[in-house]
Amino acid sequence: MWLCMMFLALGIVLGVSGKMPVKIAERSAGFQFWSLLLILFAMGVSIGSNDEIIEGFLSIGLHSVVFAAAAIMGSLALVRILRPVIQHKGEDTR
Repeated sequence: MWLCMMFLALGIVLGVSGKMPVKIAERSAGFQFWSLLLILFAMGVSIGSNDEIIEGFLSIGLHSVVFAAAAIMGSLALVRILRPVIQHKGEDTR
């Protein structure tokens, strides 16, 4: 975990300092996207090869759907509540 945090901190420092070559900074979003897809693929392979997870999909699936729906509804409600406050603050600072 510390290794991940160190790389994140290094990236932030490089981004803030302006020392990152422009070519790399411009391609950062594409690199992040394809890296994320590779990680998701690797996770899918790992999940698919685990017999315990596959056998428990029915019970895990129902709980996961309920949890995901609650998280999405909570996020949407929070955005709905905070959006006017955040937009109003943003307009005051201009």
